[in-house]
Amino acid sequence: MLLILSVILTCLVALGLVKLIDKFLPGGARPIVSILLWAATFFLAYLIYESVMKPIRFDEAKNDRYKVAVQTLMDLKKAQLGYKKVNGDYADSFDKLVTFIDNGTFDIITRRDTTIIDRKKNKAFNLTVNEKGEGGFFKDTVIINKIGTVSVKDSLFRGTDRYRNLSSVKYKDIEVPVEMKTSFVIRNETKLPVFEATIDKNALLADLDQDLLAQESKVEDINEINGDKITLGSLVDVTLSGNWPKRYGNND
Repeated sequence: MLLILSVILTCLVALGLVKLIDKFLPGGARPIVSILLWAATFFLAYLIYESVMKPIRFDEAKNDRYKVAVQTLMDLKKAQLGYKKVNGDYADSFDKLVTFIDNGTFDIITRRDTTIIDRKKNKAFNLTVNEKGEGGFFKDTVIINKIGTVSVKDSLFRGTDRYRNLSSVKYKDIEVPVEMKTSFVIRNETKLPVFEATIDKNALLADLDQDLLAQESKVEDINEINGDKITLGSLVDVTLSGNWPKRYGNND
């Protein structure tokens, strides 16, 4: 709407100047001045158009690349959670993740709630359970049975090999590395694994308008990705949240 109003206003000013030229300039000079004036008008309209469209094109290109980057981080999160489920911690390299997905398996288990005799408590109180299962103490428990296995690849990445490219974000001719680090934190005297993965926003948008890129690196908005990196997880908190808004993908 702003673009349309700006162009209309420019044209009206140009028409007004043409009328003044027709009224006050000599006849021989009028065609040349009119041509120059119209050329200046069209050039000004072009500058107005570009000033409005430049941030629009920047946002379109930025959003396309951010969606690809976030998808990569979401795939990385899925792979790391699967690795942790089997190994108890996070993989400290992309090669380990690829090997795990290619060759690893998940156990298929069943869980069944049941009640059993609490022998320890019955012994402490000198109680016994008769043949009918009466008397004494009982306790609830869960019986876990392994009934088979399923490959990690089929479970997490059936029909796709995206997991082989988790170490970088590729968008057309642009390729930006994913930086990943793992560590441990202590919570209530318990050692817990953590990991963090980051993608440099400046590198991902390096070929776009530099002034708008500088603004993007400093943005602070709940609907945008704040800071100069797209981040998943943390090395100081037990979290796997991302710093992107939900319009780019699930960040929980």
